Amino acid sequence: MKTPILFITFNRPNHTRKVLEAIMQQNPDVLYVFQDSPRANVSSDSKKCDEVRRVIEELTAGGRVILHTLFPEKNLGCGPGPMTALNWFFSEIEYGIVLEDDAVPHPDFFPYCEELLLKYKDDVDVRAIGSMHLDTMTFGDGSYYFSMMNRTFCAWATWARAWKDFDLYHRNVSRSQLNRCLKDYGCGLRMREYWCDRLVEVQKDAFHNSSWDQQFWMSIWLHHGKGIMPNVNLSTNIGFGAEATHTFSSRSVGSNRESIPIMPLKHPSSTRIQSKADWRFQALYFDPGQYGWKGVKYFPFRLNKRIKRLVGHEGPWFGKKVSG
Repeated sequence: MKTPILFITFNRPNHTRKVLEAIMQQNPDVLYVFQDSPRANVSSDSKKCDEVRRVIEELTAGGRVILHTLFPEKNLGCGPGPMTALNWFFSEIEYGIVLEDDAVPHPDFFPYCEELLLKYKDDVDVRAIGSMHLDTMTFGDGSYYFSMMNRTFCAWATWARAWKDFDLYHRNVSRSQLNRCLKDYGCGLRMREYWCDRLVEVQKDAFHNSSWDQQFWMSIWLHHGKGIMPNVNLSTNIGFGAEATHTFSSRSVGSNRESIPIMPLKHPSSTRIQSKADWRFQALYFDPGQYGWKGVKYFPFRLNKRIKRLVGHEGPWFGKKVSG
């Protein structure tokens, strides 16, 4: 495995072992490992983080891999932590594969990324390579297709040229600016409203520095880029559950989904974005409550939000506004 790999982990030793074993089976030339530090207010973190460190040492000891590590002195959190890891990684390499400790990759994920990183290295419109496929449908005539890249980034790949546009807060981006970009992709009103609401939350740090992937997707859209998605699932997310930061429900459509082979690759005849795939993923994963019968029932609430935004009103229509 010639392509550099970045592994981002924290305090889950069992998860770390499963993903790192999959990485080491590829005999990588170069491996970068980032582990965030224990949280000061969580007493169990120190022991768990020490166990993770021992797993890293055990699985990388005695091999031929060139190992680079970054262990910050203080906990950075789920947003600034991965951002720091990715800044470090792409300050040293031109392109690479990124894995978090909750995504167990299929063995084919690695040659898939390696081939596409080289094939599209000089195509500045292509900005990321994903691994997740949750749909029952396939799109286009190849092993993969082109997408807006609104996907979960637990196992993926990209180029330094794409990561350089990352912004954790996007405070210089207006809601109308993002809305126009999404319109250019052919997104409907509901989808545009969803992501413009996420932009406002990012700018207000409503996630308390626990998000970074949404911001990267936005940077792709703001630069009119696109990503690559496989027509089969190439990673199994084992992170849904009590130890997660965001993905608590093990019944989620993205939880523990089986991965299957994709090699050898058949390249698609067209590089156009498969808008139907993106819309279906939005309805399936990000915002299922807004579509189908549930979406009909929620319409009055959407209409109320639109009227408030139109007239510049915040909070309830009557009575005292509740802060916070």
